[in-house]
Amino acid sequence: MSNLSYLLNNNLVARVPGIAQAVAVSVDGLLLAWTDGLNRDAAERLAAIAAGMKSLLNGAARDLGAGGVQGNITELADGFLVLVTVSTGASLLVLATRHADLEFVTVELGRFVEQVGEQLTPAFAGDLASTGSGRP
Repeated sequence: MSNLSYLLNNNLVARVPGIAQAVAVSVDGLLLAWTDGLNRDAAERLAAIAAGMKSLLNGAARDLGAGGVQGNITELADGFLVLVTVSTGASLLVLATRHADLEFVTVELGRFVEQVGEQLTPAFAGDLASTGSGRP
């Protein structure tokens, strides 16, 4: 699935100041794509973390009657984890640097979601799993 990895690398990391890394993940934790600075093992762990975060946040939102999770920003000592819902079947987890303009980053993530969101469905994740995921 080189096209999505290409888009993550070239339409996010290279183009949006402050985005350091990103992974695309299916709702069940399948790694769909990742940026060049991550090795596959780290990307797989981050995919599982992203799916878990989304599930936990959706559970809290459901209990609070607040609808589904659209996004989440978690402050870290050296940056921010930004989780964004891409479609009903996928999410992005992005590491933004400490000095990133989070408003700009989130706007650009929204644009990226509009660009690729319809492609990232549960069927896409299933196709990817059957062909071998990730990289060229």
